Amino acid sequence: HVGLAPTQAPEMPSVQARTLLTQRLVRDRNLTYRTVAANGSLTPVIPPPPNAATAAGKATTLPDNAAGAVMDAADAPPPPPTLPNPVAPKPTATPTTNNSPKAAPPQTATGAELTMPEVGEKAQKPPVPESAIPQIPEGPPEPPTFPGFSTPSDAHLTSGPTPDYDLSDPKGTALHFVPQSDQLSSGQDATLNKIISQAPKGPFYIRGFGNAPSLSTQDQADAVQLGLLRAQRVAKALLSRNVPATAIHIRGDAFGTGARVATTP
Repeated sequence: HVGLAPTQAPEMPSVQARTLLTQRLVRDRNLTYRTVAANGSLTPVIPPPPNAATAAGKATTLPDNAAGAVMDAADAPPPPPTLPNPVAPKPTATPTTNNSPKAAPPQTATGAELTMPEVGEKAQKPPVPESAIPQIPEGPPEPPTFPGFSTPSDAHLTSGPTPDYDLSDPKGTALHFVPQSDQLSSGQDATLNKIISQAPKGPFYIRGFGNAPSLSTQDQADAVQLGLLRAQRVAKALLSRNVPATAIHIRGDAFGTGARVATTP
């Protein structure tokens, strides 16, 4: 019912508090880009099986008109199912009367008498002395010392210092690309037109990011190259909308995703 709709605006945090929270989330996101690159790929390198079909680079060959063991096993009929240990048939019970002798207890195939296991009380375990319980130390262990070597000044710190990464959010409007490609995702024509409408003659500063997968030199160089390709793709889109080439500046970065277009450097 329309009459049940709220008539007063809900209480919200202040604009300053929301801005501070947004900045923290942006820093966490940018730190994730760095830590993922520092950790590297999580896919393990699986070695080949020990009993490979090839040995020392030479494939195993079979004589002509001869099937290997694999083909023989495939053509052979399946083995008969294995049955569990046979159980001796139960002896038929014979009716007894008061004058007849008592029936003998049943016996197994080996002749042993079948009896119920003895039931006894659970043994009481002796209490564990306090000396056998490992003690939890109050703090971290002391760092090891070696003759002739000085202990580092940060040895007693709980965690080492983190690198001074630039976690600030790049300026400009974000554009999305297909993963690991310089192809712009569809549905962003309105965003490009809005960028041009705000400054038809520029200048435009385009930064492309290459999603570096690790901190290695080669991976970062490849990521910068992909970032430049993405920036060039955005520049071509601006040129096709009658933006002068002298008003476009491009740059490639290794860490980050997509591209950004700003009117200030």
